[in-house]
Amino acid sequence: MEGKFKEPVHHYTDEADTFRTKVFGIQDGLIGIGAIILGASGFSHDFLIVIITGLLATIGQAFSMGIGEYISTRVRGQVINNELKKEEFEIENFPEKEKSELISFYMSKGLDESEAKKIADVLMKNKNVVMREMMQQELKIFPEEFESPVKLGFLMSLYLIIGGLLPLSPFIAGLFTNFSFDFAVILSGMIIVIILGIFGSLATKFTGLSKLRGAGEQIAVGLIALVGSYTAGLILAHFIPIAPLL
Repeated sequence: MEGKFKEPVHHYTDEADTFRTKVFGIQDGLIGIGAIILGASGFSHDFLIVIITGLLATIGQAFSMGIGEYISTRVRGQVINNELKKEEFEIENFPEKEKSELISFYMSKGLDESEAKKIADVLMKNKNVVMREMMQQELKIFPEEFESPVKLGFLMSLYLIIGGLLPLSPFIAGLFTNFSFDFAVILSGMIIVIILGIFGSLATKFTGLSKLRGAGEQIAVGLIALVGSYTAGLILAHFIPIAPLL
C-alpha cells in the first residue's frame, strides 16, 4: 500500500450506496435483460419477437428490482432504527453500564484506564454524543450513509430500464431500417460490452482496482452470460420450431 497514494485521498463511502444501486441497475439491464434479448435472438431471428421479449423483460425487471431495492433498504433502516431505540433506552436507564462500555472501547484502542475514564466522564455529560459513540463503536452503524429507500428503488428501476433499452435499441432500429438481423445482434452485444467496460472502469473510483481490471472483470462476466444465452437460444430453436406457433 505504501507509495500507492501520492497525494491526500478522498473517501467515497457516503456515495457508495447510490453508486452500488446504479451499478446493479445498469448491470441487471445490460447482462440480465441483454442475455434474454440475445437468447431470444438466437431462438427466433425475428425483430418483433426479440423486441417484445426485451420490452416485457425490461418492464418486469424494473418493477421487480425497483420494489426489491426499496423493500430491502427500508427493512435495513427499520432494523437500524430499532437498534438505536434500544441503545437510547440503555443510555437513559443504565448510564453506568454505558460508561463502562465507553471505557472499554477506549482502552481497547490503547488508552490507559485513567485516560479512558476521563474521556468517558466528559462524554457522559452529553447523551447525544454518547449515542453517537455507541453507534460507531458498539453497533458499527453510520445512518447518515444510508440513502432513502424511495430514491434507491427509483434509481434501480431507472438504470435497469436504461440498461435494458440500450441492447434492445439495435433491434428496434432494425425493425424500421435495412439492418440485417445478424448486424443487430452484433451491435447489441457490442453496446453491452462497451457500457459494461465503462461502468467497470468508473467503479474503480470506489473499489481501488485499476481501470483496466475493473473494466475487464465486468466485460468477462457479461460475455459469459451473453454468449451462453445466445447459444442456448440457438440450441432451443432446433428442438422447438417457432414457425408453427405463430
